[in-house]
Amino acid sequence: MGSESPSGWSTGMGWGDPALRDRAVNVIAPTGAPASMWSDWQADDPVLGPNMWETFLIDELPPLLEQGLSGSAAPLAHNGSWGVMGLSMGASAAVHLANTNPGMFDAVAGISGAYSTMDELGYQYARLTVAARNGDATNMWGPRGSQAWRDHDTVADPSGLAGKTVYLSAATGRVGSAELGHFGSNEMILVDGHVLEKGSYESTRKLESALAGVAGVDLRMNYMPTGIHNWPVFVTQMLPGLDHILSGLAPAVPSLRPASGGVDPGSAGSAGSLGSTGSAGSLGG
Repeated sequence: MGSESPSGWSTGMGWGDPALRDRAVNVIAPTGAPASMWSDWQADDPVLGPNMWETFLIDELPPLLEQGLSGSAAPLAHNGSWGVMGLSMGASAAVHLANTNPGMFDAVAGISGAYSTMDELGYQYARLTVAARNGDATNMWGPRGSQAWRDHDTVADPSGLAGKTVYLSAATGRVGSAELGHFGSNEMILVDGHVLEKGSYESTRKLESALAGVAGVDLRMNYMPTGIHNWPVFVTQMLPGLDHILSGLAPAVPSLRPASGGVDPGSAGSAGSLGSTGSAGSLGG
């Protein structure tokens, strides 16, 4: 929801480059989209401003990664295979993007997300996500029950995930030792985290049931007996989710140029976003 800069993917509770160095993948971690649901909004919001994140992620970012940036960034080597991964607000968006862009994504992971927008739980999840940063969800998808709200309900129609590799996880919301160790007796964090994760758990169960009727889904589920909606839960699922996504992408092949960024230049090859041949698939999150 906060879409921190730098991304919480690199700063959250110890997740970062070391976990990725031995994996042939480029990870593109967008940020700067607080409370946006990573979506295209129908109207500019007085507080959150303009939001056209789906257009950016699907239509605008891939060509930029393919072309590189003159004088500062070369095109990323890539074999054409894409995955997408998100947690919390990002999980809802990641699964929606994979479901509605089946020609682009081969695999998806959703960690502690909510995947319906039409039932009461899913509606409140999306509305409260936007309201938490003082935005108005009607500027996002219009009034409740509109076609745009229906279009973002993956539970109602997950058919775009047919034949895809899918990883879903959530905890029950019960407070465990990890939460007490990190947050002690901070009742606000514990209560809010309990409510949000319990909702994610119930929504994930519903999506699992819906996917039973979709052909060819390579589905891996992980339900945790304890854990609230916060980084101690999220971090434990990042590498399993990443590994399952990579199992659904085309195999990496050696790159003919040195790797760049946070990857060890001595590695066998890189992966990443769209563009030149000679590498592996990409993971957007």
